[in-house]
Amino acid sequence: MNVYWTLLYAFVFSTSLTGLLITPARAVGWVDRPAIRKHHSHPVPLIGGVAMCIAFCGTLWLMPDNSDGYMGLLTGMAALALIGAYDDLRHIRPTIRLVLQAAVVLSVMVWDNRWLTNLGDLVGWGAIALAGFALPFTLFGVVGIINAFNLIDGLDGLAGGLALIAAGWLAVLCLTAPAPDPGAAAALMALAAVLAGFLAWNLRHPWRQRASVFMGDAGSTLLGFALSWFLVDLSQGEQAVMAPITAVWILAVPLLDTVAVMIRRLRAGLNPFAADRQHLHHLLLVAGLSDAKVTAILLATALITGGVGAAAWWLNVPEYLQFGAFLVLSLLYYQVTTRCCIRQQATELTGSDRREGVAEPTWP
Repeated sequence: MNVYWTLLYAFVFSTSLTGLLITPARAVGWVDRPAIRKHHSHPVPLIGGVAMCIAFCGTLWLMPDNSDGYMGLLTGMAALALIGAYDDLRHIRPTIRLVLQAAVVLSVMVWDNRWLTNLGDLVGWGAIALAGFALPFTLFGVVGIINAFNLIDGLDGLAGGLALIAAGWLAVLCLTAPAPDPGAAAALMALAAVLAGFLAWNLRHPWRQRASVFMGDAGSTLLGFALSWFLVDLSQGEQAVMAPITAVWILAVPLLDTVAVMIRRLRAGLNPFAADRQHLHHLLLVAGLSDAKVTAILLATALITGGVGAAAWWLNVPEYLQFGAFLVLSLLYYQVTTRCCIRQQATELTGSDRREGVAEPTWP
């Protein structure tokens, strides 16, 4: 099938299936109900992730040249979507969820024989080979990205938009590489088309004031895994279409947000997976921006950081300079968002707790 017809099929399949699942999801109670920390006032179906998984798997099967090479990816996505869907319905303890995710990721890595063997020249002394640490390092990184997407899925269109932008940059890199990889580019474009079909129901715009569906843990989990799979596959070996550090720039927004939030929680003696309102989108909302504006700002930022990573690769910027620049960006991000968190807590105390004699918040 012509690639353009395949992409159209992926978009229509995703859009149609998502719409068809809304009514049965409401009937069985497969919905996200309103709560204090949430931004919706009515139950919203959590079927976006399952719909995307089915649509993407169905689309890749139409690509006979690709289907065999992606069996591990599709199997892992399906398994993680099932785990996420069960978590949406019954709520799995974080520790158990992590173990299940790690088991799936490890199985796929061994099955596909795909993992990070080197991290590139991050310090200017040559490529850093992982040797015996390749498997555990890859496992840690992939599970980390999976949960980064899960944690940043807090606004309509945000996680889906970030995944679409990442898939788009990866497809561009595949097509512009010295040894292009049109098969991987087609698969990534199919993923982008499936995401666009979901966003037609999830993203706010002038004709849609709120999301009709959410992707749920099933969606954020499978998207984090799928992007991780491609990032590992495309950054290793002689035919790599990018450097490992390029992948970090492409996923800069969810990575920076997740690492900063977890560091603050650990320094405060809290569970790193505990729910709070320290994510960047929460801070921007507290600053008075609307949900749609916050989503637009973060998606624009992801588009820019991905472009920086791709441009650095195309211009042959030394990897250690790219790594150093990212470390500086990470430090600035942490400092700025931490100050915002402190001001936010101080404001909350001024409005309520100070009247009861509660002490100022302290940060380590």
